[in-house]
Amino acid sequence: MKRILYQCIIFLIYNIIISWAEDLKISKLGIKQNPRDNNEVIIEDINPDINSLDNNDLIFKSENIPIKFWNITEKNELKQKINDEDVVSISSSSTFIDFYNQLSNTEKQFYDAIYEHSAKDVPDLTISVEVTIRNRNAFIEQLKDFSERIFTALAYDKPELWWIGTYQISMSSTMKINHYYVIFDITPEDSIFSGYTGAKIKKLNDLIKMAKNDIMDQIADMKLTTNYAILRYIHDYLITKIIYTLDESMIHIRTIYGALVENKCVCEGYAEAFQYIAKQYGINCIIARSSEHEWNFVEMDGKWYVVDVTYDDPIINNKVTPQGYNDNLRTDYFLIGTDHKVDYYNKYSNDPDHVLVYSGYSDNIMVYYPDIETKDYAPSDLEIEELGLIDLTNITNTEYHEMEDGLHYNSTETSNGLSIKISCISILSHLLLIAITLTIFI
Repeated sequence: MKRILYQCIIFLIYNIIISWAEDLKISKLGIKQNPRDNNEVIIEDINPDINSLDNNDLIFKSENIPIKFWNITEKNELKQKINDEDVVSISSSSTFIDFYNQLSNTEKQFYDAIYEHSAKDVPDLTISVEVTIRNRNAFIEQLKDFSERIFTALAYDKPELWWIGTYQISMSSTMKINHYYVIFDITPEDSIFSGYTGAKIKKLNDLIKMAKNDIMDQIADMKLTTNYAILRYIHDYLITKIIYTLDESMIHIRTIYGALVENKCVCEGYAEAFQYIAKQYGINCIIARSSEHEWNFVEMDGKWYVVDVTYDDPIINNKVTPQGYNDNLRTDYFLIGTDHKVDYYNKYSNDPDHVLVYSGYSDNIMVYYPDIETKDYAPSDLEIEELGLIDLTNITNTEYHEMEDGLHYNSTETSNGLSIKISCISILSHLLLIAITLTIFI
């Protein structure tokens, strides 16, 4: 009996020490943890009439730009700060569901309001919420923090809302005591999508949906049924279709529009397109973010693994692989664990470009990630067998165009085998023409 009692005491002391150590580590890093609900907030109305507001009603205003749209100097400074502080997976969970479920009840109400009006066929780009609060100053401090948390969750959960990134939040008084308007400007002046209308966004979304449907049609035609084979095809499709393009003059290199429609993007486009298509099949796939990079975590059989499509589309000998070709296609970062080591690069857990940040906007701790397996995912015999059904020659270089009278697409060049066939036909046609010419004149 005493032995059991001693074991319980040891277990209790161990957990207290672990808890204190974690708190000490976070305190030492000086990273802000998000506050929870500490001020009663009642949402009275969504999108009330705010046309009568003027600047005299304004109490508070703030703007936030996501890390993915920071300039290279700002990203490098963040990376250096994180490396100096030696932040390594300080915020993870074995019971991860999604980012939405990490929000407090108040935060979820704001998230729901923003999502509802952003997910409309023609989205609203200004969203207002009327609230009743007891302590105005306390709420303003709370608002600064939970808005960062809400928009991090929105961006990471909903890649289809690609225009949500930079946001401006303001708070204005009303004629009623303790009643205020909280106003979210989704495309403020500093946003790269400033000037976009809801109608413009709808047109681009229609093109994204066409590209998504093409991918899903191909998966259906190949009769892929396992999540493993579906994920592998999405992975290979993106690598074949996309040309890695770091051109800051192109607005969409960090959105799913750049990845799926323009087929030119950087890591954010790869990762968010991969997540967007995977979620069409009910596969739990999320965004992972570092100071300079973006990739995915994917749940397979209740466990989480790493997928980095960008890393599997490498630039070899300083040459970018043309669209429609995949000679450089790799699977070195497809459903791997943290102990995974590629011969030519760092072990995943030691790679500075894969050191997580816990907010889409700063080095604050606003969200947590799932625990990632140390070992790579081991596919079953059925899953491996189904890979044989994948046919990358079905990937055509389809160009989508926005037209005044609707949308259409042109199929131009095809991938690998099919483009080779076209080249052969061209050569044979020229030979035939020569043969006919010789027959006539000889």
